[in-house]
Amino acid sequence: MTDMRVCYRVDLLGPLHVERNGHRLEPGPAKQRAILSLLALRLGDSVPVGEVEEAVWAGMVPSSARSLVHTYVARLRQVLEPEHPPRRRVRVIASTVSGYSLRAETVETDVARFRRYVARAEKRIGEGGREEAFDLLGQALDLWRSPSLGELRSLLHDNIEVEALGTAWAATAHSYVGLGLRLGRSATVLDTATRLARLEPLHEAIQADYLAVLSSSGHRTVALHRYAEVIQRLRTELGVDPGEELRAVHRALVRPAGRPPVPRPAQVVPAARRRPGCGPVSGQLHWRAGDIADLVGLLAKYRAVTVSGAPGCGKSAVTLRAAHQVARVFTGGVLTVDTLDLSDRRQLERRLSRMLGGDGAEDPVELLRDQPTLLVLDNAEHLVDACAVVADRLLLACPDVAVLTSSRQPLGLPYERVQRLHPLPVPQPGGWPSVLSSPAVALLAERAAQARPGFRLDRRDAEVAVEICRRLDGLPLALEMAAACLSAESLDGVLRRLEGPLEGVRPPAAGAEPRHASLRAMLDRSVQRLDVVERCLFHRIALLPGVFDLAAAQRFWRPHPCGPTDVRVVLAALVDKSLVMPVGEGGGRYRMLGLLRRLACEASGAGAGATGFAPRPAPEVSVPLVRPLLPVGVAATAE
Repeated sequence: MTDMRVCYRVDLLGPLHVERNGHRLEPGPAKQRAILSLLALRLGDSVPVGEVEEAVWAGMVPSSARSLVHTYVARLRQVLEPEHPPRRRVRVIASTVSGYSLRAETVETDVARFRRYVARAEKRIGEGGREEAFDLLGQALDLWRSPSLGELRSLLHDNIEVEALGTAWAATAHSYVGLGLRLGRSATVLDTATRLARLEPLHEAIQADYLAVLSSSGHRTVALHRYAEVIQRLRTELGVDPGEELRAVHRALVRPAGRPPVPRPAQVVPAARRRPGCGPVSGQLHWRAGDIADLVGLLAKYRAVTVSGAPGCGKSAVTLRAAHQVARVFTGGVLTVDTLDLSDRRQLERRLSRMLGGDGAEDPVELLRDQPTLLVLDNAEHLVDACAVVADRLLLACPDVAVLTSSRQPLGLPYERVQRLHPLPVPQPGGWPSVLSSPAVALLAERAAQARPGFRLDRRDAEVAVEICRRLDGLPLALEMAAACLSAESLDGVLRRLEGPLEGVRPPAAGAEPRHASLRAMLDRSVQRLDVVERCLFHRIALLPGVFDLAAAQRFWRPHPCGPTDVRVVLAALVDKSLVMPVGEGGGRYRMLGLLRRLACEASGAGAGATGFAPRPAPEVSVPLVRPLLPVGVAATAE
């Protein structure tokens, strides 16, 4: 451990293991282990008591849950700090305004080490250091004693962060195997490739890499048997034949030794059918490798996929990167349509016709028939109905077409698959230098260096940077706006801007898009599409605590001039439009990002102080129902 202050270790990537100065500790029964695991997963973050209850009791929260949580935390503190009297046992588990936090300055977790190794590896790959990146990825994977996360999943049922952690292992393992193949280290990655292939039996890219690893490490016969098993499962379970990537590996397996591959004639697309692709992609997408891998996997199985999420969470960037990765599968090309300046279905169809080589009057269905094409509809939230109609016509009439959409609201098609993006994780202050590996802080520092050449985040500025990330909820586009302000201001100056109206946070560069002219403009675009009832409820629930339940929203609604309204239905509409997020899988509990709460309060005249960004109240464990809590950044680049 590089930080001498760290004397506790909590390992989650396998059976829960807790140590203090090298001596193992027993955290106690299952509920206590679950609470410690949740706090360790969100190391340094404040976890509200309501979220602890939801995670520990998995949607079946008893009336005594809050009292039980306090009891379990007290017992955990006794285990961790037995030498201190009860009221002084806060060096490891600290009380916050809304809940509890596992202190990053005294605790080290294998999850945090894993993320640091992966971040360093991604950086070395970008710098051309593939050998060093390969070793770093290997060290990251060595921390996993159980990739299935069996105990963690049993302690925290259906927890989104546990699922994201499992996805992160798969994405890292896939990168490690692919890098091993390119470096001629097939024997080294064979075990990882085998484990990954068993975990993702229908992921064609993963299976193709596994076959290549088997062949390169001298197991050609095993690879041929495996290929037969894979194509049988693809045909039986998905009703599809193997794609070009798998077939190419199979051709290499059956090719006689020493014979070069037979050149395949290039497929010529008629001039009238040439079309723009998904465009170049550049720059690092912090903490998005797992999201991109998941999206690529969905595109391999489904023909209608939508990426949705809160404003500014990075939907467009993830969508275009995934489209770039799967482009080779669509021999007819990738057609990307930015719908921002379109206002109805006719305009969308005319643009499609012209992009496909027509004169604007031809039906896109006829132009795309028998053309294996991926159609990307970007920024579609203001045109959801029109995009749904066009997508439905194309998908029903053109069996070789797939539609990938980025929108704050899904299209609502019955066969549509939706992937929701979350903001980037935000650390708590005081964890230097570990805060530098936080995706939100890393993005802020990277964009700040672009705005102000020579900028470098140091220990003195770290707490200010973390506070900026927290106030911006880890939203990539909001972080980029704040970083752009650093061309003329200091970090402290940007933080002071965030204490004022959202309209005051605006990039200084001239010619910015109207929707990106200010933080307020970026957020307001979602609220403008709400109807009267939805807008009213949005304004009212912004005054509730960070996590609230259906009953609280119903109490805030009554009485109202709009008359009787099913608040559950209206809340569902706000969730659908990515303005409210459900908490847990059981339903009935919700939360709103701090920036959206500020927007609602500013619009209704409540002011910034109503959102918790005014002078902070003294820490306490519980708060009155209608008193807003300080928003906490949650996990999940620019839109």
